[in-house]
Amino acid sequence: MRKALDVCSKYNAYLISLHFTLNPKGEKVFTLIYDLTESTAPIKEIAEEIEKIESISEVTLIEQQAEGFIADTASPIITAGGVRGIILRTHIWAILVNKIREKFGSGGEAILYYIGVDMGSEAAVEHKKMAEALGLREPDKITSILGASIFTSIGWGSMQIERFTLNPPYALITVYNNFECVIGPASEKPYSQLTRGLVAGYLSQLLGSEMQVNEIECLAKGDPCCRFECRATR
Repeated sequence: MRKALDVCSKYNAYLISLHFTLNPKGEKVFTLIYDLTESTAPIKEIAEEIEKIESISEVTLIEQQAEGFIADTASPIITAGGVRGIILRTHIWAILVNKIREKFGSGGEAILYYIGVDMGSEAAVEHKKMAEALGLREPDKITSILGASIFTSIGWGSMQIERFTLNPPYALITVYNNFECVIGPASEKPYSQLTRGLVAGYLSQLLGSEMQVNEIECLAKGDPCCRFECRATR
């Protein structure tokens, strides 16, 4: 890759962004975005020279679709943990989450909660497999190292495990900038039904005991964060 960067530099092409990933075959894929305003050679000529480098197997050009706009249309399908992923911006999420509430009222809140339960349960199944490979066995460590970290890294909010006990099963979980409340309207009651369900499903699957989750603080109510208290139902 160093040689490819040197070729671009030779022609006064200025690197703006570099992204590295692996495709499904395990091959390294680099996506480079360049400013060619002052380039002394056409982009196709630069690409042909890069493709001659022994360690480079293929070069795909992504030219801007319109003046001032370019979208990556050549990268492989997005995956996370080997599973296909998609990107939804918050205003699209808002349509999904808020419209369910708007159309079905309290029934919509129940729908969101149980969707969250299934999402959380599925996530816990995947995290237990990851934990086994990482040598993690304690539920509190799986929750904090995998659950909270992944929740935060994918943009749902900044999750912190404030307290976690096994006997009795109990957890106090705080989420700052919870996306569900950020995209929703101000509320007089706790608003995070999807997130509450996700936490309930995750902990229930992880602990092997049904967990009841109550949102005791909520961003939508004016609190500084969303805080969830989790207890075993029996």
